[in-house]
Amino acid sequence: MSALRQQRKSDVLMELAKRRGIFWPSYEIYGGVRGLLTLGNVGFEIKRRLENLWIKYFVYSRNFQIIESPVIGPRPVYVASGHETQFTDKALKCGKCGAVFRADHLLSEAGVTIPEGASLQEIDEIVSINSVKCPNCKGDFSKAFHWLLMFKTEIGAGSGEIGYLRPETAQGIFTEFKRLYVHGRSSLPMGVAQVGRVFRNEVSPRQGPIRLREFTIMEVEFFFDPDSNPGPSEEDYLKHEIPVLTAEDQEKGVTGFRKMRVKEGVETGLFSSNWIPFFLVLTKSFLKALKIPEDAFRFREKLPSERAHYAKQLFDCEVLLESWGWTEVAGFAYRTDYDLSGHMKVSGEDMNVFISSSGRRIVPHVVEPSFGAERLLYALLEHNLRIEEDGRICLSTPPYLSPFDVSVFPLLSKPDFVRKAAEVARMLGDFKVNFDDSGSIGRRYARSDEIGIPFAVTIDHQTFSDDSVTLRFRDTREQRRIGIGSLHAELSKLLSAPKPDV
Repeated sequence: MSALRQQRKSDVLMELAKRRGIFWPSYEIYGGVRGLLTLGNVGFEIKRRLENLWIKYFVYSRNFQIIESPVIGPRPVYVASGHETQFTDKALKCGKCGAVFRADHLLSEAGVTIPEGASLQEIDEIVSINSVKCPNCKGDFSKAFHWLLMFKTEIGAGSGEIGYLRPETAQGIFTEFKRLYVHGRSSLPMGVAQVGRVFRNEVSPRQGPIRLREFTIMEVEFFFDPDSNPGPSEEDYLKHEIPVLTAEDQEKGVTGFRKMRVKEGVETGLFSSNWIPFFLVLTKSFLKALKIPEDAFRFREKLPSERAHYAKQLFDCEVLLESWGWTEVAGFAYRTDYDLSGHMKVSGEDMNVFISSSGRRIVPHVVEPSFGAERLLYALLEHNLRIEEDGRICLSTPPYLSPFDVSVFPLLSKPDFVRKAAEVARMLGDFKVNFDDSGSIGRRYARSDEIGIPFAVTIDHQTFSDDSVTLRFRDTREQRRIGIGSLHAELSKLLSAPKPDV
């Protein structure tokens, strides 16, 4: 067995990510800044394609709207949403060196168990009883406090208006609800999506690409009348089976998930809104398209002490990762009418809509599926990384999520081979082509495999006699002869993405 195959997959991936331009810590020439990540050419392209696939599954397939709102919001927006007072972590500050730590992370690393939802006073008592000291200087901690996770800024020059960098894209949808409702033909249910950058001033991010201070969220705010359309009218989603870890099971000490038919969960009243399981089924289909194994993800219902301030019920989609265990990559919150009612109160704008079928005026309720793009990117890479017997690394990502559609190689670096290869690359202009004529053909295949390019076209001696090329398949290394005239159609077929199951 090669030495490479004995390494942890996550360590191999982190080294590969830097070496091949997938991602690396930002501002390294200044020592780096924890929680900030730069995506290279390869990482950017995979993430962009992942986002586009998400849009196909969660927006286009449902005929939802999609918008783009500002990343800066005035303070009243986040007063109305509750974020200014509720979007916090409990933190500890060293009285000697001034270092600040997230309390639950610090205590966990010190081997001290902290109950979910522990108050500031309880944290102080736990620190005192266990004589927990600063890991940097062994100093004593001052009293625990709430750390606001939003970045504060000013809008305007001088003593401008206080604003915040958005911690989620949701408020940019809620504040525009009245206009979006008109654009949606003034009818419910209505879905509005947004994909964009968000910012969270994490106390002490320590998990590389998993816990970031700036990242991309992909969210849908799904508005509905809980009385007239509490769930999908089509019932296909009920027959699907999903991996669930319920709050009730967790309270009994259960840690594993169980496969549950959605119909069973609906009939037993597991879900506060039946739109939640619909989006869970859609997510299962999406993760399948990412080639994440079924035994490596679950939907965990959050305990009441864990839920966000706006959520009546919240499920996390967690993926099993080698270094970090079960890791949240998406959340599914039943936000009720919390946000629209909050904005109605603070802004004075009426957020009620008229339901013609019943003659009622209501503030719509909301179910929100929300995905972290960078976490999904990492999960995609880890679960599709292969270290082969000879030590060769292959990113076996789905073809439609790979950074290039196809590589084009001349077998030899002779002018006529290079010219013909360049001609074929131009002919495939509708695809993203990786053209490489340096080094041996074996090394070019290896470089292509390492960044996950699914197919390679090689111009060889036979090309000049019958206008055919070798089409190589990354995952099997199989090689087929194919006419140049058939290449475009064949690649189009091979690169097509699956459709959602619901």
